[in-house]
Amino acid sequence: MKRKLTEKQRMALLVTGITAAVYVSLKYILPLVIPFLLAYWVALLVRPASGWLHKKLWLKEGVWASLLVTALSAALLAGVYYLGELFLEQLFQAARRLPLYVRYLDGWLDELCCRCDDCFGLARGTSLDFLYTQCQNVMENAGSQAGAYVMGNSMGLFKGLIKGGAVFAIVSIGSVLMVTSMERIRRYRNTSVFRQEIAAITECLSKIGKAFFRTQILIMGLTCLICGAGLHLLGNSYAVLLGVLIGLLDALPVFGTGTVFVPWIIFSVFSRRFAYAAGLTAIYILCYFLREVLEARLMGGHMGIAPLEMLISMYIGLALFGVTGFILGPFAFMVIRELVELYREKH
Repeated sequence: MKRKLTEKQRMALLVTGITAAVYVSLKYILPLVIPFLLAYWVALLVRPASGWLHKKLWLKEGVWASLLVTALSAALLAGVYYLGELFLEQLFQAARRLPLYVRYLDGWLDELCCRCDDCFGLARGTSLDFLYTQCQNVMENAGSQAGAYVMGNSMGLFKGLIKGGAVFAIVSIGSVLMVTSMERIRRYRNTSVFRQEIAAITECLSKIGKAFFRTQILIMGLTCLICGAGLHLLGNSYAVLLGVLIGLLDALPVFGTGTVFVPWIIFSVFSRRFAYAAGLTAIYILCYFLREVLEARLMGGHMGIAPLEMLISMYIGLALFGVTGFILGPFAFMVIRELVELYREKH
């Protein structure tokens, strides 16, 4: 009985120590090495092609890696530029039609406020005057605070842009250097004192990275397709653009499709476009359950985590690390599990 209790104590201390080490590593060390992890993934992506070109065309592998990384970066920037240009074009088109939208909104508010006045026994125009007064106060406060906000955060935005450019440059240059140093990195990993721990963590990182990106790309593609097709059937003239933007927005943990669809559905209901609101509701429900079902099943299936464990780890990660916890939670769970199994087998 005493030996059994000692084993429990050892196991409890082992799990507690590994959990604390993983938490500290993810909380404080991971932000410092993220650019180099991204560079390593890019290096793994381009190395097969650069190695093949090196054997066929007899140029140095680093030269081909530089060209491939440059082409990949150019394609990424071109995609961002194209989507940004398309978004601004549609935004300017909507801005040109803004007076029409304002007149429509004014008539809709006038009708709604008149109904409120009749419902509560108020004089005609009371609700509309109150609403206009409050909107005017809000606009004045927003205007006075906007200048101070822009001036106070412009330097932070400028620093963020510089930091983002620096990270992009580090990832691009680091990926090329890692391609040429891949064999040395592997030798160091295989001869290191912590080679077993490095192997376990690397396996977890590779597994969760592949599972996450495959799942997100699949869900994002299906969401774009469903939203684009659904909006096209509803007769929306911006169906393709809105479908792509909603799909990209759905991939962000904070937002999701509800950020667009819920206000749109409410506005359609108040506008008495009930069939249109029903169509939007159907699209939203389909996209919502698509993400809820596929995310837990696909990510959990690829990573060897049960759907319930996946959900629990994502919630704990959200509570500990914020929105990035949706990724860090399952990753931490896998690392803790692998390290516990590793040390338990040793001792």
